[in-house]
Amino acid sequence: MKKIFLLFALILFFAASCSKESSSGIPEPQSPYITSISPNIGMEETIVTLKGKRFSPIPSENIVRFAGIRAEVLTATDSLLTVKVPYGASTGIVTITVKNRTTNGPSFTYGKSETELDKDGNEIEYDYITTTYAGTPGVQGNVLGDKDQARFMLPNGVSYDPTTGDLIVADRSAHSIKRITKEGQVILIAGTGSSGRVDGPIETASFYNPYKTAVDKLGNIYVADNGNHRIRKIDLINGVVTTLAGGAGSNTSGYTDGIGTTALFNTVTGIAVDDDFNVYVADAANHCVRKISPDGRVATLSGIFGSPGIRDGVWPNVTNNRPTAVCMGKDGFLYVADRYGQRIRKTNVKTRRDSDYSRIRRKCRWLGRTCGWRSLKARFNNPWGIEIDKNGVIYITELEGTAGKNQCVRMLKNGQVSTIAGIPNLSDYGFVNGKQGESRFYNPTDVTVDDEGNIYIADMNNYVIRKIVKVKRQIIKKYSIF
Repeated sequence: MKKIFLLFALILFFAASCSKESSSGIPEPQSPYITSISPNIGMEETIVTLKGKRFSPIPSENIVRFAGIRAEVLTATDSLLTVKVPYGASTGIVTITVKNRTTNGPSFTYGKSETELDKDGNEIEYDYITTTYAGTPGVQGNVLGDKDQARFMLPNGVSYDPTTGDLIVADRSAHSIKRITKEGQVILIAGTGSSGRVDGPIETASFYNPYKTAVDKLGNIYVADNGNHRIRKIDLINGVVTTLAGGAGSNTSGYTDGIGTTALFNTVTGIAVDDDFNVYVADAANHCVRKISPDGRVATLSGIFGSPGIRDGVWPNVTNNRPTAVCMGKDGFLYVADRYGQRIRKTNVKTRRDSDYSRIRRKCRWLGRTCGWRSLKARFNNPWGIEIDKNGVIYITELEGTAGKNQCVRMLKNGQVSTIAGIPNLSDYGFVNGKQGESRFYNPTDVTVDDEGNIYIADMNNYVIRKIVKVKRQIIKKYSIF
């Protein structure tokens, strides 16, 4: 009896062993896993090395995700992968999937150390110094000429012309578009000084409360013509102003997608243009962000007409709360200053997927003015202007908010929000030049950055354009030499 039992046990053992083999007799593959990531901190397009086991030697068969965002695998062996950190990633777990088998790996920190080092390894600190760039502080007027003596009526928008290195100013109450040349002269581009909605030669064309501008790579200027609820285009080569999109005649405001003048907007406040000549519009009163294709076709990119809110997702299941400014990043994402949502939004223009870039959707239900925290905890007060530089650093201007507070310039870099100009929580406006913690503004409405990283602010109710320069403050020795 005992022999029969042992024989039966042996049969079960061999049967179990065979069951672990596939019909071809080859053992089934086991899950891949990651043992290390080097470096374990970096920005988009950083090349990292993943070490582990059971990777596929075919790069495309290794699906690597950084906090859920798929990365490009450049090279592969069974134990080593080189991977490019994807755009839109964030701090979180890196996963590896090979042949439908997925394993969680170590965590990767998206960003970089806020400490910058010089070539000798010394820590570098910076100040952000604000000066007056153009206009006469506290004096309103419509005076052209030398930028130090020039006067603006109500400079609401400022943008950078990459073809000339000049600044373009939307002088709202002067109903005109002006240029500040690199040589320091303020000149008129278009606008009669009186409100109107006339297309044609730039000498006779008219605007009605132009809010902001954007310049494409050919030097064409696009205008958010707020009072006319239109998007206008200034073609400097041919010297004409045309209506790119927005209602014709007296039927100027509303909400309609369509082509050219059949489309309707309501209170356009912000504008941006990409390298493919697509124009993006902050359609504030409609609580939408709109896209104008080069052929003049207008489509809604995010938001629901007449439904203010702060819901993320994929359009049409996305809501905004009076978006006021937009800018296009080199990463292909559109960034939005959502004024009453008190947040910075990020939209994939191809998929229409919208999210809170500043990561404050659940943490910032109310108006707030917290500075110096990571973006998860940061709070804004009426973000009104937005721009992103070539390094992916975002600058935000805050309009006068609750009890007049903030009126600051904020910087969002590597997930860290800081104040680089203005005084947070100060319940009064002012005009003071100097470094952060000293400088003061009166309704800073717009921001732009030149190719050298200098920051320009439309300080609307001080009637000037301000300039912020980053300067090295001091060096703290990291190492001691004996």
